[in-house]
Amino acid sequence: MPRPDVSDERKREILKAALNIFNSKGFTAARMEDIAREAKLSVGAVYWYYKSKDDVILAIMDKVIADDMAVMKQLLNETGTVRQRLIKYLQEGAQEGIVYLPLTYELYTLAQRNAKVRHHIQKHIAHYHDALAEIIQQGIQRGEIRKVNSQVVATTLSALYEGALELAMLDSKNIDVTKTLTQSVNIIFDGIAT
Repeated sequence: MPRPDVSDERKREILKAALNIFNSKGFTAARMEDIAREAKLSVGAVYWYYKSKDDVILAIMDKVIADDMAVMKQLLNETGTVRQRLIKYLQEGAQEGIVYLPLTYELYTLAQRNAKVRHHIQKHIAHYHDALAEIIQQGIQRGEIRKVNSQVVATTLSALYEGALELAMLDSKNIDVTKTLTQSVNIIFDGIAT
């Protein structure tokens, strides 16, 4: 009887371990040996699946992009107004977003020197932006939102989300990210509602 393919499971274990290591040590200080130890695998096993630390970083980014796009596609088909769905999406993502924000900023810094990482970030931003614009367009077609440039609204919402996370990370005692995002989205939608 043939053995089951454990490749996908191993990759998930490695990426989970890498995320833990990157969160605790940062990209620069993290080593493949640290990732292997965290994953309880040999270093050779980690290198079997990922040839370099950059490959691990790119694989994590690909997973984040795929997961986020699946959520955004689901958001298009959920019930409720566009405003309600976007507020729910932003609120649910905010707490996790704060946890990974320091790592995100380190990733942005890495992107300045690494074209592959920069390309992946740009790809993610483009996909995310297009999905947001599609949701806004859905609100226009349903008559919930007046005719506006959905690309501009998508950019505004993206900037709002990133900025609110940053403020909450830097001043968590005074900034309630969920409340801030909810109130801010309501202000934007009050301005574009029909």
